[in-house]
Amino acid sequence: MNEIGPIFRALTRNKLGVFLIALQIALTLAIVTNAAFIIRERAADIARPSGLDEENTAIFITTLFDSKVDQRQLFRDDLEALRSLPGVLAATPTQSTPASGGGWGEDIFNDPEKPSNEAINTGKFMVDEHGLETFGLELVAGRNFRADEIQVASLDEMPTSSVLIVSQALADELFPDGNALGQTIWDSPDGEDPMEIIGIYERMQNAWPHSSNVNNSVLVPNLPMFNGTMMYVVRTEPGQLASVMAAAEAYLSENRSRFVDVVRSFEEQKNRTYSRDIAMVKLLTAVITVLTAVTGLGIVGLAWFSVTQRRKQIGTRRALGATRYDIVRYFMLENGLITTFGLVIGLAGTVGLNWFLDTQYEVGRVPLWYLPLGMFALWILGQLAVLLPARRAANIPPAIATRSV
Repeated sequence: MNEIGPIFRALTRNKLGVFLIALQIALTLAIVTNAAFIIRERAADIARPSGLDEENTAIFITTLFDSKVDQRQLFRDDLEALRSLPGVLAATPTQSTPASGGGWGEDIFNDPEKPSNEAINTGKFMVDEHGLETFGLELVAGRNFRADEIQVASLDEMPTSSVLIVSQALADELFPDGNALGQTIWDSPDGEDPMEIIGIYERMQNAWPHSSNVNNSVLVPNLPMFNGTMMYVVRTEPGQLASVMAAAEAYLSENRSRFVDVVRSFEEQKNRTYSRDIAMVKLLTAVITVLTAVTGLGIVGLAWFSVTQRRKQIGTRRALGATRYDIVRYFMLENGLITTFGLVIGLAGTVGLNWFLDTQYEVGRVPLWYLPLGMFALWILGQLAVLLPARRAANIPPAIATRSV
């Protein structure tokens, strides 16, 4: 520790260089720590299970432009044809899919006396009696819809279903005591149109993956007939998705009274929905990589410059008995002090940047354990970066002290 004094005096001779490296380290800590937190949060959202059999599910959307066609009969014909295709396990009509970014929401009340601002919001999916199987959902309690419970929903008439099936998350929020099955709920605070929970499935996301209640979802027994738009979800046997999608598209295209707008796997749909998150993860990963590399190179550059400027001083120390280890330790200790100074400044910068991002963009608060982990990683980076210049300094021969400069 006798070297601390000489090190400080040496650093004061290059105040600007030391300050710039310390500032670079501080900025790197602030940016890398917050970026790593955002990457982790976004990656967790992307990897979160939707509840569907994602690898074996396809989505088809068609638009009927001939008003003379019986849309209800066309639904029957399409579903019969789709279900009969080789490799198809189940098919259902719907008006939206989980993690699609657009769909229907509904406010649910477990007590009709509650004010409207105490409603529990959920995602709503219209399906027929094949909806559970098509979405790959397993009931943890209750029963499925019966065919006679399916009602037609249109812009002219929107019936309120007397029965519904809910996700476990919604059931727990509605009835924390765990007795949701068989309970009556309402979609308005006036007590009209009661609905009975006849089934509970384990998990399915609603249409909005960034919502605070993403796992709140409900299935209602409706056949959605809206302005000629017809959406089908098809679940296939493993490995049969591509062939089923091709066969289904060929069948749907045969009817010249409609357009086939969308033929898409659920995985593709999910990637589209999360495209911004995926792009953000890639961008922030690149930022972390580049910024860390630049910081490491900056430390190497400063140390290399310091070695070049102090060759005669190093040679003198060697001539006075300093070993190679002593020289390496000196430069690593010097860099450790610079890095520590930068990390202390960066600690405040990290907290301040996270506060700004959270208040302006709601990214969340960085867990406290990120701070010491980030500081430790950058401190190690600094030591590794200075190792090569330090070894170069250690190889300066003692005879350099006798040469004139």
